[in-house]
Amino acid sequence: MKKLSLAAIALLFTAISCNEAPKSESSTTAPSHKDHVMMVYAGIESGDMSKMDEICAADIVDHMDRGDVKGVDSIKKVLGDIHNHFSNLKFEAIAEATSASGDYNFTLVRMTGTTKDAGMGMPANTAVDRTNVDVVKWVNGKAVEHWGFASEQEMMKMMNMNKPAEPAMMEKKDTVVKK
Repeated sequence: MKKLSLAAIALLFTAISCNEAPKSESSTTAPSHKDHVMMVYAGIESGDMSKMDEICAADIVDHMDRGDVKGVDSIKKVLGDIHNHFSNLKFEAIAEATSASGDYNFTLVRMTGTTKDAGMGMPANTAVDRTNVDVVKWVNGKAVEHWGFASEQEMMKMMNMNKPAEPAMMEKKDTVVKK
């Protein structure tokens, strides 16, 4: 009976181990939306936009604050140039979520670095530490639209434009119009 039990256990372990998929670091699983977003951030940090063609649809639209940028080649040019204006540029994903439908990916990202010049609208040597939300719409595994949402107050502070409103502007005054 004891031999039968050991044989049954050995058979059970053999059956389980044969059914498990082999685990290796060279897995060929497709990158997730988060992986693709992180590839874009890495590309902006380095200026290497070579992976954008596999991530983005050819007719992608990036809804930027200064207007829409259309087409993957135009977006590669804009994003690829960002690293030229910063030293120590880093992107850190703080949180990530996908919509219930799976069509949208949301990333809360922290960007840090120091401006090299005034090319990004801030004086040279300005420390940048901003948090924003990137929203990407996906169709058939490709990014087709992007929106970025940053705190206006945070940006103004970095640009040394965050001056408090004058008290007179904040008070409500009765105005008398003389005829």
